[in-house]
Amino acid sequence: MTLWDLVRAALRRWPVLVVGAVATLLVAYATTLDDGVYWSRTQVVFLAPTSNAYPNALKTTSEDLIITAGVVAKGVAGPGKVTKYASPDATLVGEGIRDGWSIRLPDTGGQWATNFAQQILYVEVVGATAAEVGARQRAIIEQIAQELDRLQRDAKVAPVNDISVTVAPESTVVHQVKGSRARSLGMAGVLGVGATLAVVIMLETRARRPRTAPSAPR
Repeated sequence: MTLWDLVRAALRRWPVLVVGAVATLLVAYATTLDDGVYWSRTQVVFLAPTSNAYPNALKTTSEDLIITAGVVAKGVAGPGKVTKYASPDATLVGEGIRDGWSIRLPDTGGQWATNFAQQILYVEVVGATAAEVGARQRAIIEQIAQELDRLQRDAKVAPVNDISVTVAPESTVVHQVKGSRARSLGMAGVLGVGATLAVVIMLETRARRPRTAPSAPR
């Protein structure tokens, strides 16, 4: 079918064009109603107890702190399998999640290796409103502190040797993530035109298909 054949077929099937145009406009209008989502990520840093030899807890890094951070993350998030990504900077919004939260120990080893080098937990929250995201993030951070305290009390750790946590940044920063309205309108138009022309071509193909005459009875 040539271009002119397609144009003539579309004119003959003008009701299909009308229905396709209306459906495309409705879908395009629906895409403009999406206000996006709100997203926040903060870091919960595990700090070693200070001493005369190590007065700066922020600069003290050890395998024990990293292991403790991982155990706490499992205790709060549950024993479910954690999806591994090529970069620790992957976000929930990038995964297509519009409502949820996650706690991750950053893995810098890529997809084919494992390397936990920091005693930090990434806390991410996605929600419909900024207030909801902020409240959920504060609740998760409180759960992390409670789980850490429970583990240390169960292990009979002396309070002077307690591992503590701090949040960076301390204030909750919530970002609104929105898609490009122009791109969504353009994609809706392209898909709508493509679907309408596909229906026209299908109807023309069926109309041109020769009908097999019924065989005469013996």
